Amino acid sequence: MAILTARQLDEVRQALVRELTADGVTGINFTKPQVNAAIQAVEDVLTGAALQTALSNAMNTATSPLVLTAAQKKLLVRWVLRSRFDRGND
Repeated sequence: MAILTARQLDEVRQALVRELTADGVTGINFTKPQVNAAIQAVEDVLTGAALQTALSNAMNTATSPLVLTAAQKKLLVRWVLRSRFDRGND
């Protein structure tokens, strides 16, 4: 299980609630423990070995024979995800 500090968990949950309720119409239909569990589940998937290996292998295949360093891969994934979500893609 991924480890988020209590502060990190609060920050993510509060940001989620702010965005969900920003329209003044949408209500919250989950409890704090439920959303905390969902946050931890997402964190677990993102940090899990299967996803990390799949991403690394995909990048290695795409750039072969070049192999990006772990730091380069981390930055690449960060910027691709940021770009994707900034564009509103699900």
